[in-house]
Amino acid sequence: MKQNEKGFDDHGGFSRIIAGRISTQLSRHNWSLKTLSDKSTVPYETIKKVANGKIGNPSLKNILKIAEAFDCSIDYLAGRQDSAL
Repeated sequence: MKQNEKGFDDHGGFSRIIAGRISTQLSRHNWSLKTLSDKSTVPYETIKKVANGKIGNPSLKNILKIAEAFDCSIDYLAGRQDSAL
């Protein structure tokens, strides 16, 4: 198993990774959760839950929309690559 895949085996690891990457991208873009919701078309309450790690296994559809809004890859959001591009 690769080092960066370890989080998927830990309880809540995946949600923590995605929450951390969303936080990083929000800071980089200087966006609020509401802005991300508007740009991704993912409902605000869903964005809030994903960003706070409350959804353990967010849908691929929503992760794709979030990645597209940030102009980054799904692999980056999932912690499978270090660069957002």
